[in-house]
Amino acid sequence: MWKITPLFANWITAPSNPLFKNSILSNASSILELGCGISGIIGLGLAPLVRSYTLTDQEYVAKLINQNLQENLQVGVAYSARGRKTGTKSKGITSSQQNNVRFMPLDWEQDEVLPELTGIPDSKSFDLVIACDCIYNDALVAPLVQACVDVCKLRSIGEEGMQGIPTVCVIAQQLRSDEVFEAWLKEFHKSFRVWRLPDSDLIEGLREDTGFVVHAGILR
Repeated sequence: MWKITPLFANWITAPSNPLFKNSILSNASSILELGCGISGIIGLGLAPLVRSYTLTDQEYVAKLINQNLQENLQVGVAYSARGRKTGTKSKGITSSQQNNVRFMPLDWEQDEVLPELTGIPDSKSFDLVIACDCIYNDALVAPLVQACVDVCKLRSIGEEGMQGIPTVCVIAQQLRSDEVFEAWLKEFHKSFRVWRLPDSDLIEGLREDTGFVVHAGILR
């Protein structure tokens, strides 16, 4: 996994995370991750805390990501079962939560973003879209931003009870090339209102001068 991934996973699952503190995320939330890679660590960490989590990437990662999901979910269920038997507090993923995290192939340049990605019949959009360390190449900038736009636009299809509540886009990245980062920020800013999260909202490993940054955006 990328260096930022475990740090981001620790941050976004923490009780102090501003997304949960400000009720942007809750146990009723649906999340989509772009460019998840093969570990699935963010989805596995958030699965017990939300309604649904959809990991997406290109088709070639499907075998490994599904293997990781299956093995880790089994460990989580077994851990929870042991906790129930001993009367201790259960921390793992329960059997009822196994179906709320899944992988779906999504190629930013070729595939259409559809409501069916939620995996929930009565939900047609997402509360949050995550992209973790997906910006390292000029050629990926425009397709990534467009994918973010397309996911956020699902909220505008008139889902009952969700009018006026925008999908939030969170982009976490390791700073490598100034040119690529600037290209992404300019392209992202065309479609989104953008904020860089301050140190006060981040854990120590993601704060200023660590080489990592986290931005949030809401579709204009």
